[in-house]
Amino acid sequence: MITYERALELIQNTLSSLHRVGLLDQEVLVRRDTVLLGSGSPLDSIAFVTFVTDLEERLSRETDQEAYLVLNEIHEFNVDNPVLSADTLAHYLVKLTSV
Repeated sequence: MITYERALELIQNTLSSLHRVGLLDQEVLVRRDTVLLGSGSPLDSIAFVTFVTDLEERLSRETDQEAYLVLNEIHEFNVDNPVLSADTLAHYLVKLTSV
């Protein structure tokens, strides 16, 4: 199981990695209200897919178990108005790893 703070760190590390490889033009500093998907997100579709894949790998290494992120399992995520914040994703990661 990971903590909420550790989940935010993993999100930050993943975004920093995307910046280093050139998928993000500028460094993104993660705050609870940072938009990861939807209007205002710094990620285009390719960067978002890469973000999810990289985050799954980091989470799997961290917890020593396979981790798969499924957007429609995130209670606060609404496909009709798709906005995913760092806060919502961090809470989901904690829940995902506590099972």
